[in-house]
Amino acid sequence: MAAGNALAFQPTSFLGNQAFTPSSSSTRSTGTGTGTGTSALSMVTTGPLKCRPIGIGSAAPKTVITNVDLESVVETNDEWIRSRTGISERRVLLHPNADYDAEKDGEFESIRTLASDAASNALEMSGLSPDDIDLVIVATSSPDDMFGDATSVAAALGCKNAVAFDLTAACSGFLFGAVTAGQFLTNDGNTYNNAIVVGADALSRWIDWEDRNSCILFGDGAGAVVLTATDDVGDAGILGSSVHSNGLGYKDLNCR
Repeated sequence: MAAGNALAFQPTSFLGNQAFTPSSSSTRSTGTGTGTGTSALSMVTTGPLKCRPIGIGSAAPKTVITNVDLESVVETNDEWIRSRTGISERRVLLHPNADYDAEKDGEFESIRTLASDAASNALEMSGLSPDDIDLVIVATSSPDDMFGDATSVAAALGCKNAVAFDLTAACSGFLFGAVTAGQFLTNDGNTYNNAIVVGADALSRWIDWEDRNSCILFGDGAGAVVLTATDDVGDAGILGSSVHSNGLGYKDLNCR
């Protein structure tokens, strides 16, 4: 793996105000399998982050590709896919059609629109207004704009007071984004009180639709969470995180 991350969230109905103390370095896992600690909490590299989730949201494209649909594309079948992955269908973004202006008709879908919709749903659940948001992070490996989509998402939401930037960490992107936002909200003397973290990807743009081993696995979509700062570490919604990276695994993620 190129990067990895794990979060320990505190469900208030289960742990209440119980505080979590990170393990010492002597029991912390090194990420190589040689550490003495084996549980998820013994691997934490940060202590509790003084923030908690107050809203979640998601968005997916309208176009559905079922396992049966894929039977006409590659040599596979619904039973083979279900028994190995549990997947029955996936949502995908359509490529723009030069003969049809979907954006004009209000049907245009992109990573940017999915991220904005997911964040809007999370913001609505949180009860906050766009002006309350201080930070917007979009975790994606397939942005619409090579310079980043977070600023466009913040603009779409009306978050005029927010700092916005993209973060790329592949499959771990959303978790890295949540930890990064948590650090902003936890930092003493900070002026950040509320953050939106979005994970959004359109991997259908990059997969080989003739490879039955990979095309069955991926789809497109977005998920978001609103995090708010807490005054007391006992009210923390993130007990800790375990962040590791291994660039030596690059060769295992690329085919030539």
